[in-house]
Amino acid sequence: MKFQDKFVLKLDDGRNEPIKDLEHASRIVLVDDERVGAEDITFAYCKFDPKMSFHKKHTHEDAEEVMYILSGKLIGGVKDQEFEVVKGDTIWVPRGAVHWAYNPFEEPCEFVFLYTRQSLQSAGYEIVE
Repeated sequence: MKFQDKFVLKLDDGRNEPIKDLEHASRIVLVDDERVGAEDITFAYCKFDPKMSFHKKHTHEDAEEVMYILSGKLIGGVKDQEFEVVKGDTIWVPRGAVHWAYNPFEEPCEFVFLYTRQSLQSAGYEIVE
């Protein structure tokens, strides 16, 4: 269902899109080509459960990514750096950079992210061993 003439979207308007190779996490896509006809971005909400969620090292060859932490905290990594991020922090991932994230903490971590492509598929996704 497209919401092309709807400019304010509720979380319930989003599409549940499980994350490949990641259990104990949720992802709700709110803005992309399928939902609203976006031509250049994908925007979604994610929640990583406590002590359970580990998103493997991966790349998006065709998109940059921005993540903004809404609540909780997370361990994230980009290229060869790993860091703890908390509410209010932003992670920027350059196009094609290896990155990962996991939640070893006692509370869930909620964040939003943006890809610079119109869909998850067009951003590309490849696990890096």
